[in-house]
Amino acid sequence: MGQSGGKMPGNLQLAKGEPRPKGCCESPKGGEVNFTIDAPGRGSVWLYLLLPEGHEGASTLEGVDSSGGELYVQLDPSTNKTGDTWHVKLTLPGGFDPKGAKYMWILDPKLDQHGLPEANAVRILDPCAKCLDSRYAKDWNKRGGPKFSPMAVVPDRRAIYEFDWQGVKPPNLHLKDLVIYEAHVRGFTRNPDSKLQDWDATAGTFLGFIQKIPHLLKLGINAVELLPVYEFDETACPRKNPENGEQLCNFWGYSTVNFFVPMQRFSSRDRIGAAIVGFKTLVRELHRQGIEVILDVVFNHTAEGAWGEHFWHSWAAIAKNRYYILSNGQDTNYTGCGNTVNANDPMCSDWIVECLSYWVDEMHVDGFRFDLASALTRGNDGKVSMDPLLIKKMANEPKLKRAKFIAEAWDCSWPDGYLVGKFPSGGPPRWAEWNGIFRDTIRCFIKGDEGKKGDFATRICGSSDLFKHNGRKPFHSINFITAHDGFTLKDLVSYNGKHNTCNGENSGDDHNNSWNCGHEGDTGDGGVNHLRSRQIRNFMVALFMSAGTPMILYGDEYGRSQRGCNNGWCQDARCWFSWSDSEKQENNLMRFVRLLISLRKQYAGIFNREEFMSNKDIWWRVHWDDPYNYICYVLHDHHATGQGYAGLMVAFNAGHEVRCCDLPQDKPWYRIIDTNLPAPKDICENEASSVKITSQSYVMQPYSCIVLKTYSDKKSIKEYARTDAEYGAHQDINRHMKEVIKRRMSMEFTSSTGTPHIQDIGKRQSNEAMERMQSMVRMRSLMSGAFMDAIEEGESLETKKEEAFQPPPRKPSREQVQKKPSKLPLPAKPATGGEGAKVIDTDLGDKRVEAILYPDGAEGRVLEVRAKGFGGGELIFHWGLIESFGAGWSNAPEQVCNASWPDKTKTFPGANQTVFSDAEDDGFRRVMIPFPRNVKVKAVNFVLHQPPKGWHKPGHQDFTAEWPQAESLFSAAADRATEAESGKSVRTTRWKVRGGNLMGVGAVWAEGALVHFVTDLDTELMLHYGPGDAYNKWVFARSENFRSAPEDGVKEIVVKLKPEEVTKKFMFVLKFPGNTWVKDGADDFKLWLPEDESLVQARLSKEAEKEAKAQAKKEEVKQKAQKMASNFDQQLQQFRQSRPERKQSGKIHFQSITLSEQAGDVDVACRRAGDGFVVQITGFLHPDKAGSSALLHWGVLNDFRDRHWHCPPEECLPDGSKIMDAKACQTPFELDDGILRLDISLPTSTMSDGACVPAIPGMAFVIRVPEKDKWLKCEDGKDCVAFFRDPPAKQGWKGGWQEQVNFIIESETKWGHMTLMHRYNNCRDMIQTWSSRSNTGEAAMRRMPSWSATFNKDALRRASWSRLPSASLLIDPEEEKSEEQDDELWSWIFVWQRFSFMRLLDWQRNYNTKPRELAGATDSLANKICSVWKEYPNIRLWARWTLATIGRGGNQGQAIRDEILHIMHRNKIPETKGHFYEEWHQKLHNNTTPDDVGICKALLAFLRTGGKMEEYWKVLHDHGITKERLASYERSITKEPYMHGDAGRLIMEFENYLSFRARKGETPVVTSFLSKSTLLRTQECLIFRSDSNGEDLEGFAGAGLFESICATSDIPCMVRFHRLRLLTDHSFRQTLLSKLAEAGRAVEKAFGSPQDIEGCVDPQDRIFIVQSRPQV
Repeated sequence: MGQSGGKMPGNLQLAKGEPRPKGCCESPKGGEVNFTIDAPGRGSVWLYLLLPEGHEGASTLEGVDSSGGELYVQLDPSTNKTGDTWHVKLTLPGGFDPKGAKYMWILDPKLDQHGLPEANAVRILDPCAKCLDSRYAKDWNKRGGPKFSPMAVVPDRRAIYEFDWQGVKPPNLHLKDLVIYEAHVRGFTRNPDSKLQDWDATAGTFLGFIQKIPHLLKLGINAVELLPVYEFDETACPRKNPENGEQLCNFWGYSTVNFFVPMQRFSSRDRIGAAIVGFKTLVRELHRQGIEVILDVVFNHTAEGAWGEHFWHSWAAIAKNRYYILSNGQDTNYTGCGNTVNANDPMCSDWIVECLSYWVDEMHVDGFRFDLASALTRGNDGKVSMDPLLIKKMANEPKLKRAKFIAEAWDCSWPDGYLVGKFPSGGPPRWAEWNGIFRDTIRCFIKGDEGKKGDFATRICGSSDLFKHNGRKPFHSINFITAHDGFTLKDLVSYNGKHNTCNGENSGDDHNNSWNCGHEGDTGDGGVNHLRSRQIRNFMVALFMSAGTPMILYGDEYGRSQRGCNNGWCQDARCWFSWSDSEKQENNLMRFVRLLISLRKQYAGIFNREEFMSNKDIWWRVHWDDPYNYICYVLHDHHATGQGYAGLMVAFNAGHEVRCCDLPQDKPWYRIIDTNLPAPKDICENEASSVKITSQSYVMQPYSCIVLKTYSDKKSIKEYARTDAEYGAHQDINRHMKEVIKRRMSMEFTSSTGTPHIQDIGKRQSNEAMERMQSMVRMRSLMSGAFMDAIEEGESLETKKEEAFQPPPRKPSREQVQKKPSKLPLPAKPATGGEGAKVIDTDLGDKRVEAILYPDGAEGRVLEVRAKGFGGGELIFHWGLIESFGAGWSNAPEQVCNASWPDKTKTFPGANQTVFSDAEDDGFRRVMIPFPRNVKVKAVNFVLHQPPKGWHKPGHQDFTAEWPQAESLFSAAADRATEAESGKSVRTTRWKVRGGNLMGVGAVWAEGALVHFVTDLDTELMLHYGPGDAYNKWVFARSENFRSAPEDGVKEIVVKLKPEEVTKKFMFVLKFPGNTWVKDGADDFKLWLPEDESLVQARLSKEAEKEAKAQAKKEEVKQKAQKMASNFDQQLQQFRQSRPERKQSGKIHFQSITLSEQAGDVDVACRRAGDGFVVQITGFLHPDKAGSSALLHWGVLNDFRDRHWHCPPEECLPDGSKIMDAKACQTPFELDDGILRLDISLPTSTMSDGACVPAIPGMAFVIRVPEKDKWLKCEDGKDCVAFFRDPPAKQGWKGGWQEQVNFIIESETKWGHMTLMHRYNNCRDMIQTWSSRSNTGEAAMRRMPSWSATFNKDALRRASWSRLPSASLLIDPEEEKSEEQDDELWSWIFVWQRFSFMRLLDWQRNYNTKPRELAGATDSLANKICSVWKEYPNIRLWARWTLATIGRGGNQGQAIRDEILHIMHRNKIPETKGHFYEEWHQKLHNNTTPDDVGICKALLAFLRTGGKMEEYWKVLHDHGITKERLASYERSITKEPYMHGDAGRLIMEFENYLSFRARKGETPVVTSFLSKSTLLRTQECLIFRSDSNGEDLEGFAGAGLFESICATSDIPCMVRFHRLRLLTDHSFRQTLLSKLAEAGRAVEKAFGSPQDIEGCVDPQDRIFIVQSRPQV
C-alpha cells in the first residue's frame, strides 16, 4: 500500500459537515464530499476510507501513490454530531476525483497500539449509500469466489447531477386510468429468444428492458410495476434444483442489501454509477412513451441475518432495537423472512421517507408498491396501529405528493395483519391496495365454485364493501388474478396443486383456487386445451371489465408457464419471458388481450370510474337464488359522447351447462366477445367487425363469457333501464332450466350412436357429469319418436344466421326534433265533426290537462289534447298507442305521425313526441292527432314533457285517453260474478289497469271467503295474491293464472280462502308477459273484504270445540298418569325385566340409558332390516315427568371423536319429524301406556373388507317434554349417545404420565365437547394429582431448590460445558429425567388449555352452567396453577403460559359482567330481548373477551357523536371486529346500539366501566406479576400496582412478585399497593422485609405515605413500598 495505516494526507481537510442529505454526497461542482450516519447511543464513530489501486488522481494526495491506501477519520462528538446524526465533510485537493473511493463506518471500536480501530473491528455498510462496489450483470449468481460483502462507494456525481432527462417529464396519469404490468427486469429480457441488440451485454438489464417497450405499447400498458430493482443478494439461496442439479438463486430480489442503490447486476456496464445511469435511462424512455414506473419496495424486512449466513453488517450493527422489531432481544418474524423492520420508530421512519424521496426526486419514479405493507403499521411492540407514524410522515412529505402508494395489505400474522380494505392513509384517502379478495373471488367463480355469485358481483363493481366506507374510490382497488407470488394464469388453469420440488423445499401456497380443466399439467388433449383457452380469456374479461385498476403479470398475455411452480422466488430460467411463445400467440391470446385492453379504454366511463356503481350504472339480469354460476348484467356509460348507446351486456356461464342468455327486446345487439369461439371470432377487431345478433337470445357454451353491445339514442335509455330492471327482478329461471334440458337432451338424441362428447358438457373428469351422460345414453332406447317430433316442432337448435354489422342511423338531436322543418309544409289542422267526448279532465295544481275525442268524416277519430298553465316554453306531448288493454306503448303509423298538428310527430323506440302549439285565446295550448278507421287503437297513454327535466303525469300512472268501446261483455261478466255471491257479505272494487278494467268481488260467509276477479285485459295474466295483516305484510303468497270467461274477450279467476286464512284485506299484484309486474301505483293492490258475523261465530265455535277437546285429552292423560304413578316402580321394574328380549333383537347394538331426574329408562337397539338397518328406541317415563307427549330431539354423529351434532339426512327422518336447524331435528314418540316407541331407518355403508354397517356411526339425543318444559338427558347430565359401529382401536399415549395424558384424550373424545367448568375442574384435578406425586420422597427435594439455586441453574450448566468440569456434578441425572417428564406433561396441559382458549376445542352448549360456578372453577384452577408456580420453579414457564390461557374472568370477570347490568338498571334500560344492550349483557354473562373493550369504545364513539352509526362500526373495524364476528359469539350480538335516555350519563357510565374493567382485568391479577413484560417500566423504576383488598397479598408474594423484583437488578423498583390492610400485620411486614433483604435489595422507604416517595428515586438499587389510605 502506498499509504501507511491511517495517516491523514496533509492536503485533505476535515470540516464539520452537514446532517443532511443522508449517506455520502459529493457537492455538485466537486471538491467536497459529505458523509453522514445515524448512530444513536454511540460514543465513538470512525469513517474508514479505502482508495482502490490505480485510482484516478490518487497522486494528488500527499503521501499516496497509484497503489492506493486506506484512511481512518475519527469524528469529534462536539463538532461532528447533531442529535443522533454523525457527519463530516472532506475538502479535496484540486485534481482529485473521489468517484470510486470506498468507505465504511466503524462504531465504538477497540483501538490498537497506534490508536486506530483494531483490524477485526466491524465495518458497517452505510444504510443510505448511493453506490456499492458489487458485481454487475455478467456475474449474476456467481459462486466460488469471495463471499458477497459489498462496500459503499462514493458515486460519480455526473450520474447524480448531470444526467440528461432530455426534457421528458413524468406522465402524471390518474390512478384510475392505469393498466399495470408487473414485470421482473431480468426475467423480461434474459431469454436468448428476446433478440436484443448486443444480447450478451444487455439481456436481463435496464437497457435490455428499454428495447421491449414497443411490446408494452402494443398491448396498451401505461404503467410497469417492477419487482425489486435495488441492490439485493441473489446468491442468498444455497440449494440446488433436485430435478437437474442447477444452482438456485434469489431471483425475485426480496433480500435487500441497500434500498438506495439500483441493482448492479441489472447494469450492462461494469463502472461506477452505471446502474444509476441505466435505471434513469429506463425511466426516461418509459416516460417518453407515456408509461409510468412503480417500484416494488420491501421495507418490511432486510437481508441482514434473515436466513442463513451473511458477510456484511448494516442496520443491526448500528441500532438493532431501532431498526428492527424485537421480542426479548430476538428478531420477530411477521414477514416470514426472519426479521421485521421497526418502520414506526422515529429514526427508522425518517430513513424510509428519505429513501422514497430519493427515488421520486432523483430517479423520477412515479410510485411504490409496498411488499407486506401491514408490517409497516406495526409498532415497537409488534401490534398493528391504524395511525402509524411512518404513514403520516409519508403523507406530509412534499417530495412524495405526486407519488402513488399501493399496499400489499397483509403480512404473515393472521388475522391482525390482514388489512385489505382498511389500510391506514395517514391523511386524505390515498393508498391503493392489492385486492386479494378480488383475486380469490374471481378465481372461485370462474372455475365454477357455487355460492360466489354475489361476491363476484361485488368485486366487478369495485369492491365497495372494502373501500367505500373510508372515503376511497373504486380505483383504489388494484384488481389482479395472478401476480409474481403464485401460479401464472396458464398454470392456474393447468394445475390443481403446486409442483415445487424444483425449489428443493416444500414452499408455496396450497390454497390456489385453481382447476386443471381435466388433466394435471401439459396435455395434447384438444378438448382440455380448448377449455383452458376459454378459462384464460374468461379471467381476462373479468379483470379488464371490472371497476378498479387492473394489473396483469408479465407473460400472462401469451400464456407463460412455470410448469406448476407457484413459488418461483429461487427460479431463474423458469421465470423468463418467452418471446418465441409470444410470437406464436400474436394472433391468438395476445390479440385477445390487446383488444380487450383497448375495449376497456374505449369505455373508460364505465370502468375507469371515480364513483362506485349504482343501479343507474349497472342493470342486473340474474336470478340471485339460482345456485348455478350464471350471471348477466348491462353496463351503461352516462358520459358517452357522439353516437349514443344503451350499454354493454356482459354474461358469464361459469358452469358445465349450456345457458341461453335472453336479450332485451327493441334493441339491436352486436357481439363483441365470445370466449368460446376460436380466434379471430373470439373478439372483434373494431365496432365495424362486430356481429349483429338477430335472435332474441344468445346460446352460451359451458365455461364461456360474452360481451354484447347495443346502440340507441339516449332518450330511450330511461325506458330501457326500467324494463330491464323489471326483467332482472322477476326473471323466470324455470324457462332457462327448460331450455338447458331441451338443448342437452336434443344434443344427445340427435347425435350419432356412441358415447357423447363429454367435454362439451362440463368438467372432463367430473363424476356428476359422467353419471348424467351415462343416464342420457340409457334413455335413448326408452324414448319414442314423439320426442323427436316435439324437438322439430320447437325452436330450432341451430344459431340463426348472423348478420354483418351495420351501424344504426344517427338520431337527430333534441334541437333538431323540436325545430319545425322549414322545407316541409306544416300539416293542416284536422277537421272534426259533431260534439266531442271529454275523456280526460284533470287538474295538476295550477295546471290543467284536458283530452277530447272528436269523430271525423271518415268515421275515424281526432284526439285533441289541450293544456293550460305550463308557461310559454316548449311543451311536448310524449305518447304511445295502446292497441289492446294490458299491452305496452307502441309507435303510431306513419300516416298518423304525418297528419298530426301543429307539427309532425317524431317517432322513438316505443314512443312518439309531438310539440304543442302556442297558447291560443282561451289560454290552452293544443295538440291534435287524427286516427283513421284502419288504425287499431284502444287508448292513448301520454305524459307531458317540459325540457329539460320537467315531466308531468297524474300520480304514479300515465294519462290515459280511452276510446269509447262498444258495449262490452265485461259488464255482463261483472254482473254475473256479483250475482253468484248473493246471500253472502259482498264488497266490490274496480280498478283501471293499463287501459283495461279489473273488478274484484269479495264475499265472506261462515265457510271462509271467496274472491272473484273479472277483467277485459286481452293478454295472459297471472294473479299473485295473499291475505294481508295490519302492517300490510303478506301472511302467505300464492299464484294462479286467469282463465277465459264464458264471455268473449273476458278473463276471470276465483280464489277461495279457508276461515283461518281470512283477514280484513286481500292483497295482490298482476304479472303480465315479459316478467312485467304491475301494482296499484307504488303499493300492492288491496281488496277490502266485508265483515261477516257468521264467520266470526264459526271461528269462535271452532276454537271452543278445539279447547274442549284439548281439555278432555288433558284430563284423560292426567287420570291415566295418576293411575300409573301409583305403581311406577313396579312398572319400571317390569320394563327392565323385558330388556333381554329387546337386547336380543338388537343384533348390531344395544344400549340402556337411565334418564336424569329419575324420569325413567330408554333402550336403544339397532338391528338389520332388509337392505338397511333400523334403530328402535323404547322408553318408559314417569307420568309426572313425561306428560301426554314426548319428542326425541336428536342429531347424528359422523365420527367417534367429533361429537358435534348434525341434522339427519331426509331419508332417515320418520314421519312427523321437524328439522330444527343444521344440527338437530325433533320426532314425536308413539306413547302407549307410558311406553315410548320410535323406529328410525338407517342406510347401509360397505366397509373396505366388504362388511355392511350403518352408514351413520351414531346418534346423540335428549328427550323433550313440551308440557313440562323439560329436557331429559342421561343421569350424569350429559347428552345421550349411542353408536352403531365398533369404535376404532384406541391408540393411547405411550410417553410419560400416560394415565394423565390418556385422561385428557378420553375426556375430550368421550363426550365430544364438555363445558368449560368441567374442563377447568378436570385440569385442576390433574395438576393436583401431579403435584401430589411430585411432592413425595426425593422427587420433592429435587423439585424444591432455593430460588438462588434455581436462578443460577443455567449458569451451572454453562459452567459444566466450559473450564469447570467439576461443576457438572451439581446436576443430578435423575433430576434431569424427572424434569423432562414434567415438561412433557405440562406441555400437554398447556396445549390442552390453549386449544380451549382458541376454540379449537368446543364446549358444550346444552349444559346450563351457572356463571358463578364457571367463575369458581376458573378461580380454583388459577389459584392451583399459582400454587404450583410458587412450589416448583422448574415448571414456572409452563405455568405462566397455561395461566394466560385460562384467564377468562373468574369472580372478577363476574363483577365485570354484573357491572353492565348495574348500568342498565341505573339508566332504566329494559332487560328484554331484541336490543343491543341486553345482547351485550347476555354475551358478557356467558363469556368476557378482549373484544368487549372494542365494543365499549365503539359504543362510546356512537354516543359521543350523537348516534352516528358509522362511528360505531369504524371503531369496531379498527379493533378487528366485524358484523360476522359479533354474530359468531355463543350469545350473538346482532342489533345495533341506539340512543337511550341521558346520553351524557351513559357516556360517563361506560367510561367508568372501561376503567373498572381495566382495574379488574380479564385475567387474575396475579398473572400480571408472572411476566416482567407486563410490568410498567419507566426510565427510573419498575412499578407494580395492585388494587386488591389485601386478602390475596400473600398469594402475590408467594407467586413470585418479590422474586421478580429481585431478578430485575438493572433499575430500582417501586411497589405500590392500594388499600392493603394486611400491611399493618407486623408478622407479614417482617416476612416481606426479610425476603427483600435476603435478595440483597435495600428498602429506602417502608410503609409511608405516597408523598414520601417524592425525590427519593435515585439510580441506586432501591425499593419503595408505599401504602395509600383507603378511599371512603
